[in-house]
Amino acid sequence: MVRVDRKTPPAAGRGAFAVAAAFAAATVLFSADPDADARKAVVTGEVVDSACYVKSGSKGESHRECAQRCADAGIPLAILEDGTGRVVWVASIADMETPNARLRPHAGRRVRVEGTWAERGGARLLLVASVTPVAR
Repeated sequence: MVRVDRKTPPAAGRGAFAVAAAFAAATVLFSADPDADARKAVVTGEVVDSACYVKSGSKGESHRECAQRCADAGIPLAILEDGTGRVVWVASIADMETPNARLRPHAGRRVRVEGTWAERGGARLLLVASVTPVAR
């Protein structure tokens, strides 16, 4: 805690503020997650509703409306990764929030999703930071 004496000349107060700001910045810098860069991810692919895709392979523009209705019903949307055909499960970074609202407008279409990987017990999720449409 930095105490500023009201009798202290303004220049000395600014110096104390600068020292406190530098200390706070150093604390943030050195307490950052050392694996954060390794967990960063970019996935490009089609937004699919996981139930219809896994059960019957439904995808694409012709399945867009169904995928949006499934998302409204709470079925998780996922990304069908370009090139690998792998289904990438997604989650929001914030607790108690679904990424469906961000992905729903892009159902049946290609997107670029940036985020970070979270992994536990053999399950892996892409925590969505941003969603950008990608032209076909």
